[in-house]
Amino acid sequence: MDASLVFIAVGVGKPVQKAQSLSSWEKDGDNSSFEYDLDETPCRLVYRGQTLIISEGLYKRFPKEEGFDGYVGIPLKRADGSLIGHFAVLSKQPIANPDEALAVIRIFAMRAEAELQRMELQREMEELVETLSQTTRRLASRHKALHKSNEAKTALLGTMAHDLRNPLAVILSRSELIAGVLEKQGIDGDLAKTINNSSRIIAETVERMDRLIVSCLDRASCDAALLKLDVQDLPLDRACDLAIALNARTAAKKSISLVYTPPTGLSVRGDEDRLVEALDNLISNAIKYSHPGQSVFIDARKFAECTEITVRDQGLGMTESDRTFAFQHFQRLSAKPTAGETSTGLGLAIVKAIADAHGGSIRLDSPGQGEGTVFTLTLPDKPQRETPPPDEVKRVTPA
Repeated sequence: MDASLVFIAVGVGKPVQKAQSLSSWEKDGDNSSFEYDLDETPCRLVYRGQTLIISEGLYKRFPKEEGFDGYVGIPLKRADGSLIGHFAVLSKQPIANPDEALAVIRIFAMRAEAELQRMELQREMEELVETLSQTTRRLASRHKALHKSNEAKTALLGTMAHDLRNPLAVILSRSELIAGVLEKQGIDGDLAKTINNSSRIIAETVERMDRLIVSCLDRASCDAALLKLDVQDLPLDRACDLAIALNARTAAKKSISLVYTPPTGLSVRGDEDRLVEALDNLISNAIKYSHPGQSVFIDARKFAECTEITVRDQGLGMTESDRTFAFQHFQRLSAKPTAGETSTGLGLAIVKAIADAHGGSIRLDSPGQGEGTVFTLTLPDKPQRETPPPDEVKRVTPA
């Protein structure tokens, strides 16, 4: 076949009305790209999905193709079978051997089809990458803004909650003082009863407000990245004693025994207030989910590079789902407090934040519901966030 014009084109429009050449060769031509209307051309039939070969008389059937006598057009498809374009060969001479010409042109068409599929896939990938990049940039910008906003809100929440506790302490102490004076002076009568009742209401209200403020402080403490540690060597038994003392009254009300064997001479490096807070949450949690008459066991052990503190109860235990979500914020687990106590779903999240801030970990083990739970707080000998001594700071600070 004496080819005079060869080109690869893609369809334009939906439905396809025109064709745009991507690559072309013309004998004695400029080989520039071109676009043309498919109406009254043999290419229109190719875009209906059929391979077309006209061995002679092309210009007679399609006057637009004046000067061309033979034509071969093969549709080019996407991987899913839809039409993407076509491969066309036109001759100014009749096609002497149509079958042979069609077989040869099919080979070139297959290569052209594969290249068009590759180009389209590449274009789709580039568009997808750009979309993902734009989305990532938007998300990063949004995350940064939200993080700053969250830091500001957390700091404000913590400051407000902390400052509110001071006047509440004054109100509580004055109400207790009033009640104490009445009792000491032996004052009786309706007025004394009214004052005593009012003092009791004031004390209960203050305690309730204090619990709400503590909850706010808890929320402010749930982000390990925002925790500031005052790391020092401290006797572990002192931290354990303080946490147990904070829960002794609650445990006594439920007839729950707090069984603790003080570790002899065991010390850790950490922030005492934060560690007491973590142990307080673990012990209070154990009491909350234990039945009256049961026991809570607190123990500590020293290992080569860390210290482990365990809090074990005989209470309600945890399901597999509970164990998965226990340390997430605001998670209410399947077990309910045995004496109707309140639960914010923040206690264990706070413990995890404190453990993470120290470079340690918190894990739980529970055989299942009704089988009790063991929490293990692991503290490294040297917390990750420990500030280096002044001389070390000087060595690493650029001149």
